[in-house]
Amino acid sequence: MPTEFSMLAAAIDADNGPLPPFIARLIQHAPESFDDARAGQVAAVVRAMRAAREPVNLATVGGNCPQFLSFIVAELSEPMSPEAAEHYAPDIWQAYEIRRAAAIGEDLVNGLGTTPEKAKALIAAARSALNHIASEANPLVEHLAARLYSPAVKPEEPEPRYFIGTVGICTPANLTTISAQAKAGKSAAKSAMMAATFAGPSMDCLGFQSQNPHGYAVVDLDTEQAPFDHWNVIEQARRRAGAERVPAWLQSYCLTGFTVADVRGSIRITLEQAARQFGGIHSVFIDGVADAARDVNDPAEAGEFVAELQRLAIEFDCPILNIIHVNPGSENGKTRGHLGSQLERKSETNLRLEKDDQGVTVMWADKNRRAPIPKSTGPRFAWCDSAGMHISTESRQSSREADTIQGLQTEAEAVFTAAGKSAICYGDFITFLTSEVHVSKSTAKRRVGQMLKVGVITKEASGFYVFTTT
Repeated sequence: MPTEFSMLAAAIDADNGPLPPFIARLIQHAPESFDDARAGQVAAVVRAMRAAREPVNLATVGGNCPQFLSFIVAELSEPMSPEAAEHYAPDIWQAYEIRRAAAIGEDLVNGLGTTPEKAKALIAAARSALNHIASEANPLVEHLAARLYSPAVKPEEPEPRYFIGTVGICTPANLTTISAQAKAGKSAAKSAMMAATFAGPSMDCLGFQSQNPHGYAVVDLDTEQAPFDHWNVIEQARRRAGAERVPAWLQSYCLTGFTVADVRGSIRITLEQAARQFGGIHSVFIDGVADAARDVNDPAEAGEFVAELQRLAIEFDCPILNIIHVNPGSENGKTRGHLGSQLERKSETNLRLEKDDQGVTVMWADKNRRAPIPKSTGPRFAWCDSAGMHISTESRQSSREADTIQGLQTEAEAVFTAAGKSAICYGDFITFLTSEVHVSKSTAKRRVGQMLKVGVITKEASGFYVFTTT
């Protein structure tokens, strides 16, 4: 019995945080799953409080079941660690199954004694009940039942936690991969995304938009930066957001130098702590996700680790953004090892960053489950000495459009200068355009159409064309 009490104490100590699978099963089936009636009743109260998102601790539980207050104080004040409690929880569950099976056997014997004519039906019912208990011995059964498609139960459509323009990225319960060569602007992009969660209006977040109305935790695990550089990344997010201070729910950790095991272990620990403290997780950044793998080229490890990340994203109802390097010299954007390939396959959004010879980084996404972000229209940013950080620049398409408009303005100005008039009929416009710009008549007609479309020239009611000076 002390083990049963210690396991229940561990569940209370977890507050509203996630419970290990077997402990969660015992709480879900309380009070019957506990041999001690008092423990079973308290466990049922804990389940109801967790469902209502009420704070769960010894004081609040005692307040909700005062008849068991002395029991709570005497037996539940020293919880096991979650790991130790989960180790013993299967034994408690097995004892519950034995009690249920014994009760089924007892009911069968009693039924056969009182109504022997119903023996066939009684035996069939007992067999069915025992088979049901046997099926519950495998936790996978409950997991499958929870994931079974039902036309009557439509999951709530998740709202993306981040946007680039009008394209939603990073929805809860999904993975995102952000990849680039070294020094291509990954840290700047991450800092801008975090800034977007608390930025004022009109602040330059490098094309990212986000909201965090509930004040859920934004968790950042950085295995790349030295402590001072890590601090600067967060400070840059504060400045970019135009805020006096970083909100408490932005929880950023410098894990540089941690072992692989410690990096992996830190993911769940920080999520559980943040979820308990802030009521939920907005998003998670793992900057240097390859440092959480012993061998990025091991297919088995890569598959297991990415599946673990998916489980965490679903469990904490948040997107997990994994930042990883592209292989040096790769021309097709191949990310590191089997880990990078597995992340790309399983990610909802694959955001790619590429830095050109002018120091301008473009972001785009061509391997998405949702709308793509074309490279030609993707956000672009570059370092600005006066701002002391990266700032947004024109997209490649915007830059090309500006160059095109400038060229059309130059041609139109040449036409009006050669004509010596401020208004020209269509025929004269074509004549001067072919002679001044040295294009064919058909090309000149297309140019006139382009000039009208972008507003370089305007056709008046009289039918004459005038140069737009604005």
